[in-house]
Amino acid sequence: MKGVKEEVTFVDIYQMSGIDKRIDFIIEHYPHFIRMLDAFEVGLITNIKRERRYNRCAGNGEIGVRVQTSGNPDPTGNEGSTNGDLRTYIRQGNFMAALKGTDNFFTYKSQIITLMDMRDDYEVVSAAVDSLNDEQPQYVSYLQRERSIAETAEAEGVTEEAIRSRFYRGRKLLIKRTKTFMQNNSKYSLLLKGA
Repeated sequence: MKGVKEEVTFVDIYQMSGIDKRIDFIIEHYPHFIRMLDAFEVGLITNIKRERRYNRCAGNGEIGVRVQTSGNPDPTGNEGSTNGDLRTYIRQGNFMAALKGTDNFFTYKSQIITLMDMRDDYEVVSAAVDSLNDEQPQYVSYLQRERSIAETAEAEGVTEEAIRSRFYRGRKLLIKRTKTFMQNNSKYSLLLKGA
C-alpha cells in the first residue's frame, strides 16, 4: 500500500547485521530460533498467497465480494498443496515459482534469501553448541533454557558471579567456533552476490 510504512522485521535486522550480531542474535534466541523462522515463513506465505489472489482477481476485474460460480465445491481445496508448494519453493530458493504473480518480488526474494541464510547459520551455531556439551554442559543447559544462572550456581555450590564468568568463557568459545564457518559461508550468500 502506498503511504504505509513497512515495519522492520527481525529478518530485516538480521540481513543488515554483521557476523558478530548474527551470532549474538542466534544465541539470544537459541531455544526458539527455528520456530521464529517458521512463524515468519508462515506470514510470508500468507502475504504471497493474498497478493497473488488479489492480483488474480484484479486481473479478472473481480475485486470485491463475489459469489462462488466456478462449480468447484471446495474453492480452498488446493490451499494445502499451495502452502506446501510455497514452503518448498521458499526453502529451495526457487524465487520464480514462489513469487510468480506478486508485486513485491524483490522484497520477498530478499526475505527468502535471508531466511535461508538464517537456517544455515543456525545449523553452524547448533553444531558448535553440541561440541560444547562435554566442555561446558552447564552453559549448554543454560542456552537451551533448561537451567538459569541461579539454579546452576545453587546446584554447583558456587556464586552466581562464578557461573556468569564460566558462561562468559563458554559464550566466547561458542562464538570462536562459529565465527570461522559463518565468515566462510557469508562469502557465498546470495544477497551479497546480488542474486
